[in-house]
Amino acid sequence: MTTYHLDLGDDRAEALGSVTKLTLVGSELDLDALLTTGVKAPVPLWGDVLLTRGEERHEATTTWVEDVENTSTHQDVVLIAGDPADPTSRRVRLADAWASTTYHLDEDDDPDAFVISFKDITIEK
Repeated sequence: MTTYHLDLGDDRAEALGSVTKLTLVGSELDLDALLTTGVKAPVPLWGDVLLTRGEERHEATTTWVEDVENTSTHQDVVLIAGDPADPTSRRVRLADAWASTTYHLDEDDDPDAFVISFKDITIEK
């Protein structure tokens, strides 16, 4: 399984425990498989993804997730597959993303898990 990091920009990246339940336009997909096939669509592919936080927490991630009701927290975020310092690591840009109001959806199973929603997804090379 690939190691992922959530990058909020400005050197605000956090290693994630897992990235699961990627859903694009209502269909669940495997992110690792999507990295190899890419994403091509004539329209934006909106969706959401379940992220589980790792051992080390970045304060910016905590603030962003907890401020779920604030619509000004919408921003582009990047999921980095592998080492953030490695320029060859694949990057998944989630456009206009936000911590979803359903971010506690998985709280009974894992209180460290949260959902982010986004308006489009692209794989950067």
